[in-house]
Amino acid sequence: MAGIAVSFALYSAAQSYIYKGSKVWNFDSPTDSASLNQFLASQSNSGDAGNWTIIPDATAPSPPNVLERIPGNQSDSGYHILVMPDGPYQTNLQVGLKFKMIGGGHGNEAVGMIVRLQDGSHYFVLYADYAAQRFSLCRADPGEFLCTQDKNVAISVGNWHNITAYVSAQGIAGSLDNKLLLQRYDQHYQTGTVGILVKGNSKAYFDDLSAEY
Repeated sequence: MAGIAVSFALYSAAQSYIYKGSKVWNFDSPTDSASLNQFLASQSNSGDAGNWTIIPDATAPSPPNVLERIPGNQSDSGYHILVMPDGPYQTNLQVGLKFKMIGGGHGNEAVGMIVRLQDGSHYFVLYADYAAQRFSLCRADPGEFLCTQDKNVAISVGNWHNITAYVSAQGIAGSLDNKLLLQRYDQHYQTGTVGILVKGNSKAYFDDLSAEY
């Protein structure tokens, strides 16, 4: 019962906070296209960061363009990170991201939205695992990727999904497709920037990466 109360308190704190600033990357303006070169692409332990590019997509949530991640080889290991150039952000933060899995028969596709990123080894991620049909809150520490909460979900190829993170001093809550599924009291990494994570050789489209702070 105490854990439920704490989780509700952290979610309520994030929801009630009055944000003073906001930023959206919808990859449609020349400024957004140019800023892609400012993002920090962090190679995984497989040594393959793949390619990130902006392309048109008729199904884009905010037309006409999306961000595409193209794997560089067939390795399904490691995590590839694209970090928002602004930040770091302070404790209270609401972050959103829309994604579409493209697939390709690898059977191991997964993507995520990062918050409180300190560097490539210290961050939280709300992780949408298509292969396992699972939505998780995970924390990266040096040499470790620990998923502390999981929910079984339906993630489809070829359809848009959305992730939202509610971050406060008490912890992190996360929703998938507008359903609040994860809430955890965790005070690691109180500040940091935000970004996108892709596992191994996953191929996906992204749109409307946003932050209210």
